[in-house]
Amino acid sequence: MRNNRFIYANPDKCIGCINCELACSASHMGLDIDTVYEMALQGKEIAPSRNKVLKVDGKTAPMQCMQCPDAPCLEGCPVDIIKFEDGYVKYYETDCIGCTSCDMVCPYGAVVMAANIKPDAPVSQMVALTCDLCGGENGKQACINICPTDAIALIDYEQFDMMMEKRA
Repeated sequence: MRNNRFIYANPDKCIGCINCELACSASHMGLDIDTVYEMALQGKEIAPSRNKVLKVDGKTAPMQCMQCPDAPCLEGCPVDIIKFEDGYVKYYETDCIGCTSCDMVCPYGAVVMAANIKPDAPVSQMVALTCDLCGGENGKQACINICPTDAIALIDYEQFDMMMEKRA
């Protein structure tokens, strides 16, 4: 069993500001968050965020890939564009055929199907996007770095289990 790292959001600290969504888009566009924010205000197209702030029972938190140890998306992909590399589940988006298999098997609903807008991509339909931990390197996660309440952290399943035991 893999001890994958993933983004954990504490709903007791999250204020629903969506800075994490904007930071995610900015990170994947290679732009700063202020530029992406202005683009969004002007109605310009921005990269889809790989997380989505949800509100459930009065609490908010971003939903994103949980980097499942058994990774059903990896097993369900018919073209093998999803790999376990460098301690996380990595999607090779430019080779995605848009079949939605990963989306259908994700137990968290964390796969975003988005229009493939990359000019050099071999396909032109929808592609699967999910949290890629901003490349998997510690300290590089845009959503963590922008969160004003420190509600978001990069943890592994061992840390998650300990947190859940303390809550119980």
